[in-house]
Amino acid sequence: MPSFSRITRARLLRPAVAATALALALTACGSSDSGSTDARTAATRVVATAHGKVTVPVRPLRIVSVHSWSTESLFDLGLRPVGVENSGANYVPPRYLKNWKAAAKVTTGADLDYEKIASLKPDLIVGVDVPYLSKAYAKLSAIAPTAFASFDETADWTKYPDDTARFVNRPTQLNALKQTYEKRLAAVREKYAGTPADDTWDVVQGGFDSGNYWIYGSASPVGNILGKLGVRFASATASVAAGATKSVSYERADLLDDADYVIYYTNNDGSPANDIQKLFALDSFKRLPAAKDGHVVGTPDFLPGSYRDAMGVVDSVEAALGGKTG
Repeated sequence: MPSFSRITRARLLRPAVAATALALALTACGSSDSGSTDARTAATRVVATAHGKVTVPVRPLRIVSVHSWSTESLFDLGLRPVGVENSGANYVPPRYLKNWKAAAKVTTGADLDYEKIASLKPDLIVGVDVPYLSKAYAKLSAIAPTAFASFDETADWTKYPDDTARFVNRPTQLNALKQTYEKRLAAVREKYAGTPADDTWDVVQGGFDSGNYWIYGSASPVGNILGKLGVRFASATASVAAGATKSVSYERADLLDDADYVIYYTNNDGSPANDIQKLFALDSFKRLPAAKDGHVVGTPDFLPGSYRDAMGVVDSVEAALGGKTG
């Protein structure tokens, strides 16, 4: 079964750049101007990270983010990183797109541009310790203090924005986001009291295994959010273990036949992402109760790594419940 480590938005996990890039990066780092030096010698604090305790600036001024979850949380926290991952514009949720486009792109999956990162003169690099970034940690930490959130395939998605906020010392802003999210959940639960529990949901994504789509479990990030809304899960999603996905043939649309709703991943323009339209085009899918009732729900926030992503999922569910016809 594919794991969440294969399901980040940065899909093109090309081999890491050659070691010579590190030498170039360190040369660029050594030529930093006095403004960068001032930032690096400012007050510091120690934070726990996936790679042990790291000394970071109390008030980082030039942050580079190498993972989309960290990037989106930085935006949520009111920060503007100088460099971000290139996850592909179509995968960036609309609320972040303008700020994401404005930042320099420093990595596409495992292909990190160390020289470009160093040229940005970061005083902090943040990310998530997924396997390909874990391998890059030593080179990144030679450029600037690097704080990665531990990666856990079974962890609640909230771990990642919480860690990012801790790395950049924004507890007040984080608490405000949490409160807004909890109020949003409560408002939708109250508005549709009993309704989510009356229906069952399956969670799917177009797969990267040829001819297959993926079914996500109730412990997946979207499943976690649905669960907090009081949703029950149909048998396909309910059968998937925590931290895993189930890869099945597009021809097995029948696995979704007891779902009242099916929620799936869209690009930020609303179009189906990752070839899930191959499933939707099948007559066997069109005959499903969810499809016939118009309960196939798309969301660009399918891989939430931030609180506003999570609220985007809630928005998609609310819109679906508000248009319920079945």
